[in-house]
Amino acid sequence: MADNQALFRENPWLRGLSAATVVTLASKAIVRRLAHGELWVSRSERASGIAIIVEGGLRSTTFTAEGKEYVFSIMKTGDIWGLVSTIDGIHNANDVYAHGETTLLTIDRRTTLATMDSCPDFGRSLMGLLCYRLRMANTVLEDRALKPLEVRLARLLLSLRGNSDVAHNANELQVTQEMLAKILGCTRPTVNKKLLQLEREKAIEVSYGRIQIKDLTRITRLSGHGDYFYF
Repeated sequence: MADNQALFRENPWLRGLSAATVVTLASKAIVRRLAHGELWVSRSERASGIAIIVEGGLRSTTFTAEGKEYVFSIMKTGDIWGLVSTIDGIHNANDVYAHGETTLLTIDRRTTLATMDSCPDFGRSLMGLLCYRLRMANTVLEDRALKPLEVRLARLLLSLRGNSDVAHNANELQVTQEMLAKILGCTRPTVNKKLLQLEREKAIEVSYGRIQIKDLTRITRLSGHGDYFYF
């Protein structure tokens, strides 16, 4: 339980919780581990509760009528998954898979809702996170309509920093070109062309399944210095 309490205190969205709230949540939390690519929840299921990502990540994906996969988001360490479905009780919007070897700290729906009622600080933290997510969803929609691909790619690379199993190296991104294309809604050859240009400029280094950001200043400048965190 002490380890669980530490995970709550270290989480960027929950570190402001009172000691009493942390004890309440930690006593009910359960650790789950998933292998890379393992299904966590299907879109036909309701979330059984929220999940705090301790290691690895969760990839939310859906398919078009033609069978084309579209990756909605890749949530990483520190993110909290399952808020909407847990709160409204409606099934999950997407299929969700582990992205990398993943460890989750889960809190069941009943405990989540009861703690939101009895501990206002917990409810405020989750509402703050939901507001942030809504703003980021608007940002993604605006970027799709208004921003050129190279800007959206730079923002996506910055958003994925820290989402890797490489310890202490936030600039080592564990992501394939195919995955980037699915998130950006374009073809893999188009993404490859943009990545090659950045590699020629020595801003990144591309290897199989990974992208190393070599010039963070260059990528940040290309992103427009805005609030670029998509997820």
